[in-house]
Amino acid sequence: MEFLPSSGAVMAEDISYIRKWIKRGLSKDKKTLDFSNRGIDNEIAADLAENVALPDIEILYIHTNKIKDLGVEELAQSEFFEPLKELWMYENKIGDDGAKALAESDAVTRLRYLSLYTNRIGDEGAVSLANSKSLSKLEKLDLSFNRIGDLGAEALANSTCLKNLKELHLDANRIGLRGMQALSELSGLQNLQILNLSYNLINPQGLELLHESKRLQELNGVNTDYPHIGG
Repeated sequence: MEFLPSSGAVMAEDISYIRKWIKRGLSKDKKTLDFSNRGIDNEIAADLAENVALPDIEILYIHTNKIKDLGVEELAQSEFFEPLKELWMYENKIGDDGAKALAESDAVTRLRYLSLYTNRIGDEGAVSLANSKSLSKLEKLDLSFNRIGDLGAEALANSTCLKNLKELHLDANRIGLRGMQALSELSGLQNLQILNLSYNLINPQGLELLHESKRLQELNGVNTDYPHIGG
């Protein structure tokens, strides 16, 4: 466990709560840290980014908090995120700029799993994630219950950067005909095995394209508002 250098006793006192959180949330093998449901906002996120470095952690639960884009930007530039293989940030208040900060970060290159469901990410954020070179090792991406429409769906479907992605969750977004068409063709994401698309805009033509897609029938599992597709 390591705290980055602080500027005196006052700072050390100010961040004493972080020490308590770490003691409570760090697993015995020091590979998992649970900071979920702590009321973390942008200010606290900045404290974490500035003062904490835990080189052994692989899994970080920081979901069910109040982190907005500025907080994500601070964390994405910090040593705190560098060793992570799994990042659970669902149920925060992250929008497009926060997604872009993660996509462009040099601190997330080890990530295999990224959970961002129930946030405020729209097309711009989805495009940034789809084009991220930093997330090339990502195997599972959960963007359910966000605000992603056709442009974001098209970018994800055509992504060549997310070359190791095996699972993509896009349930309960705003994807219509164009997005469904792109996902039915799935020209990118060559290693994808599971695609979840339920509870999007109901477009009969788009659902039919998904149902008839030979590409999707090759996958292990596809969930839409149409009867069973794939594996």
